[in-house]
Amino acid sequence: MKFGKKSALALMLAGLTAVSITGFGCAKTENYPEYEDNKSMWIGGWDVPINTKEDYKMAKDMGLTHMFIDGIFAERGSEEYKQQLRYCEEVGLKAIVGMDTSLDNTAGVQLDETDYSSFPAVDMINVWDEPYGNVFEDCAKRIDRLNEIYDNNMTLYVNQSPYNPLSATTLTDNETFLNKVYDELLSKMPGRKIFSTDVYPLLESYGSYELDTGWLSKMEAYANFTKKYRSEGAEFHMFIQSYSDGGRRDILSKDDLTFQVYTDMAFGINGFTYFTYRKSFLGGFGGGCVENDVSCKPTEVYYWAQETNEAINKFDHVYLSFDWNGVMGVNGKNNVADDPEYENASFMNLATPLKELDCAKSVSATEDTIIGQFKDKDGRDGLMVTNFSEPTTGLRDVVSFEFKKANRAIVYRNGERKIYEVKKNKLDLKLACGEGVFVIPVNV
Repeated sequence: MKFGKKSALALMLAGLTAVSITGFGCAKTENYPEYEDNKSMWIGGWDVPINTKEDYKMAKDMGLTHMFIDGIFAERGSEEYKQQLRYCEEVGLKAIVGMDTSLDNTAGVQLDETDYSSFPAVDMINVWDEPYGNVFEDCAKRIDRLNEIYDNNMTLYVNQSPYNPLSATTLTDNETFLNKVYDELLSKMPGRKIFSTDVYPLLESYGSYELDTGWLSKMEAYANFTKKYRSEGAEFHMFIQSYSDGGRRDILSKDDLTFQVYTDMAFGINGFTYFTYRKSFLGGFGGGCVENDVSCKPTEVYYWAQETNEAINKFDHVYLSFDWNGVMGVNGKNNVADDPEYENASFMNLATPLKELDCAKSVSATEDTIIGQFKDKDGRDGLMVTNFSEPTTGLRDVVSFEFKKANRAIVYRNGERKIYEVKKNKLDLKLACGEGVFVIPVNV
């Protein structure tokens, strides 16, 4: 039960199915679409907590659904390692068992052939992290072997490098790399086929904060491939920056997290993982949601992540009832007023941006805004609308829609559902910095 919401929220939403709207001298009852609460965003943590039940419970209490279990605190296959899987089961976390194999595997890590299927918490096997193209053959052999061990009944996972490496010295383009990923790796996996990568977009350069301008175009490529193979079980997962290193800045507020999550959701993600959950032992790494040297010691990021996860948890079943089919970048009027030739650099890198929205005649915004377009099974439109201002600027955004045919809008803000009146097909939405909303325009 996610944050204890299931039964209580179902009753509350059932009460919202028929809403009484007063005005124009009378009251009338209006019916709105409802979505069954049977889908959940999977929310992971990378870098396992200290190996106690209390530390695993703290991870669960942050709102995580999954934990990547590597061999940092216990050797894979050992009794101590298996205890981590038992802790996951006891606190209600799902485990993603790591093979501790990455990049071109210069460390020569061998496949762990332990059968972990007897542990109820185990949900996936993390076969390889960011393999280069020249080791795909080895990775594919491991996938085949794991399919044998688990009789094709285990979800297998490979995180893909954002740099599209064919080798340690050769890179390629998104399409070539992702075609190779699907044909040689994901197509071998039964059931779920997870396109997954990590772009950590919050940067610091010479004392100023900026965004990675390749972030959106990378997600666009992954979203398009997920859409292409959706009928084959494809889904999309992203990592969220909750750490810092030489070029990536500290997480300074909850806005830094919500900005990333809501932006990623504009590209149709099915899940996301905090990198890192525990502060890393690697030199130069900062941040993380809990400390690495003291049991059950959360950082500020922990509480910001907890609030973020709780908000997502309240409406993920609605969002996941829609399929992504495109994204649009809207240059902010305030930026264009200052420079008539202004174009957001991240938007310029998009390869297949939408020129218009199916449900709207026009859309404008005072600040740079990213909008993901979605459809539910009945063809109803959904929009993920995110203020794309760098989150430390504090810039507030007003996004203005002229819909083709709508007199109401269902808006999920901070997880809470509200009904907005749409007059003459027009709606203005105010977004704080780091904020995103999910909008369903309707005509009732």
